[in-house]
Amino acid sequence: MNDIKPTALMMKYLYSLVLEAGEKPDSLLVQLSYEEALEHINRLKRLVTRQTIDTSDHKELAQIGNQLSLTYYGRPCKIPIEWDKSLKNAAGYFMFDPRAHKPLRIIQSMWQYNQFGARHVIATLKHELAHYHLFIEGKPFRDEDAAFKEECRRIGAPLYALAMQEGYETHCSVCGTFTGLEKKNRKKLMSRCCKQALDFGSYVLIFPNGLRVEVQK
Repeated sequence: MNDIKPTALMMKYLYSLVLEAGEKPDSLLVQLSYEEALEHINRLKRLVTRQTIDTSDHKELAQIGNQLSLTYYGRPCKIPIEWDKSLKNAAGYFMFDPRAHKPLRIIQSMWQYNQFGARHVIATLKHELAHYHLFIEGKPFRDEDAAFKEECRRIGAPLYALAMQEGYETHCSVCGTFTGLEKKNRKKLMSRCCKQALDFGSYVLIFPNGLRVEVQK
């Protein structure tokens, strides 16, 4: 039993609990067996009173965003704040009409909430609210702008979203070059270097800090 690897879903959940508890991911996530990962999950669940957000509609998310706006800017957020079930390549984004110079809405990834928890959502909302308030003030508001980066530091918002990668490690069957991660073991895939079949290795999960762990799919 000790040789069985934890599942990718277990390790994602454990990572979110580690963040909630304020512990260091590196010290807890390396080379865990299924049983060890389960023990850490149960321990952290006893330590952490995990905040949850109702995802059945947008109401609670909007309330949290509006309270953050009042706390950090002293004024409400006057655009909708909404969940997006399909958004996976970003934690969220601020939508605006560049022609009319009009703010439209703030979008939050439900997928990332399920991966990282409420603490990550709150951090993301702060990041998007920085975009929104700088925008309505007519100040530089894009990710690359120095004013935006300074505003994120002022309110304690992250500059970048968390991201996890998972899949089978693949290598060229001829030259051995690493060719990336693939979610499915597809025999028809070919390497770019030698135009030959890929060798599929371990299924791994790569955390936002770059830590690599072998898991069950």
